[in-house]
Amino acid sequence: MNKVEKAIELLSAGADVTKLDASVLMDAKLELERQMVELKMMQDRFNNEMEVKKRNFDASVQLFNMKWSLLEEETRRLADESARAEKRKQFFDRVHTYQTEEKHYDNVVNAELFFKGVASPQALRKRYKDLIKIYHPDAECGDKQIVQEINREYANLKHAMVD
Repeated sequence: MNKVEKAIELLSAGADVTKLDASVLMDAKLELERQMVELKMMQDRFNNEMEVKKRNFDASVQLFNMKWSLLEEETRRLADESARAEKRKQFFDRVHTYQTEEKHYDNVVNAELFFKGVASPQALRKRYKDLIKIYHPDAECGDKQIVQEINREYANLKHAMVD
């Protein structure tokens, strides 16, 4: 036990301050001041670390919120796309069912139904491209006869719209 620790022990035990050596008291004071400086440095270091961690946490929260909003937006977009695709599928299923029924009876495809509701040359061209993608002989549900009928009807409507 050094002199400073002994002095602190005596003082805490209720010893008279006047009986202690002045140099011991000075040493005790210096030791306490040194410990206070160490504690202050530790406190500053702790505060700096906490500030850095808070900034990192805030950045993580901001990144999470940004990713979450992107995810919500993409989910909405995907749901809209899915609904549009389902509507198109239902339309083409109805057309295909009608064609299948037509084929069953007299093997003639009525391509007028494919272009029903088309009012402009741009809409006609878009509908034609969509139909060719679906019914091309190389496609899964493609048929050469259907494509020929689509081409014939497209040429008739295109000619009628130009005139």
